[in-house]
Amino acid sequence: MDEPFALPIPPALLLRRLAAELAAAATLSEEIGAGSAQDIVRAQGQDLLHQTLGELSLFLERAAVPMDALPACDLSNALAQVRLSALAARLAGRQEEAAPSGEVDFF
Repeated sequence: MDEPFALPIPPALLLRRLAAELAAAATLSEEIGAGSAQDIVRAQGQDLLHQTLGELSLFLERAAVPMDALPACDLSNALAQVRLSALAARLAGRQEEAAPSGEVDFF
């Protein structure tokens, strides 16, 4: 990330962004597990992860509604601690260039 996250973020907006990230993770977890049903225990764990991420996403989206009237918070320190720069950028409301489709990012 080139610049620090200095803008205050309304709590409701942050919860909605978190909800979107969890929903995307739930979708990804479902796609990753496709075709791996040979291992029942692993498949059940995968399904539980998918369901949990989806439910957390819905919870955060609904929890954001009563927070719409709250003032924005300075979360620059918290966002600076997020090690995935693209995730931190999305939570802050910025877009970051994604890795080209089909390529693997190794960490």
